[in-house]
Amino acid sequence: MSRSVLNVLIVEDEEVLAKNIGTYLRRYGYDVRIAHSAEAGLSELEAFKPDAILLDFNLPGGMNGLEALVRIRAIDRNIKVIMMTAYGSDELALKAVEGGACRFVAKPISVGVLKKILEEAIVDKPLDEATF
Repeated sequence: MSRSVLNVLIVEDEEVLAKNIGTYLRRYGYDVRIAHSAEAGLSELEAFKPDAILLDFNLPGGMNGLEALVRIRAIDRNIKVIMMTAYGSDELALKAVEGGACRFVAKPISVGVLKKILEEAIVDKPLDEATF
């Protein structure tokens, strides 16, 4: 890691889940912001400049996670995006990775495992080495 504090944007409509993930990551020194829709998450990108985004697939409003991923990639190709969903399929996982997600994870997932996946994505793996 090139700096001690990593910025993580959580885009998750389940408020309790987003808060729990954020609280856990803050304990380990992450700077965390939470958005509850794709549109709100996209508005955070320029000011916050996250190193990684935890992006839910099913989001309220007019844009789902895949659509948000396309917009994120147009803004910054270097942000590590981890797509999360409770309604995953192989087809959705493939679309997410083809769209630029570096990981695809199924919920429920423990915050400890999610933190490990996040650290591996940020520290160890370039974007073109996507895994599930």
